[in-house]
Amino acid sequence: MKVEIDIDEKYQDTVVKITSPRLTPEVEKMVSLLRMMDSQIPVKKADETYILDAEKILYIEAVERNTFVYTEEEVYESGLKLYEFEARLSERDFIRISKQGLLNLKKVKSLKADINRRIRVTLVNDEQIVVSRMYSDELRSRLGVK
Repeated sequence: MKVEIDIDEKYQDTVVKITSPRLTPEVEKMVSLLRMMDSQIPVKKADETYILDAEKILYIEAVERNTFVYTEEEVYESGLKLYEFEARLSERDFIRISKQGLLNLKKVKSLKADINRRIRVTLVNDEQIVVSRMYSDELRSRLGVK
């Protein structure tokens, strides 16, 4: 196997291209690993580490140097910082909703105007979270709501 890396400012996006005479188990493993890097997040609960699919995440919250990942069924803890989650998940329909939180836009059930231009979001599991006024316009824009 030969690995080539071409770093140049002329490129706008990172592209991984695999060329091979045939689909081998080695190639399949590389593709699988690349996909896992893009959509799976390591999280902890008790003393166990889980690999969580990003699509299952409702929202992520930072509280006193700890980062919590919420799904419909569970709450996990992560060693990643909120800005690291934001960088990894920004292209996967996640948006910052406050200094402490990120929201999965695919898990929004409804929106309701709240005091001081904030937005109360109801998620698919009927849990409610508040979007700060600083991020409310971006949320409306991304959801196509006025």
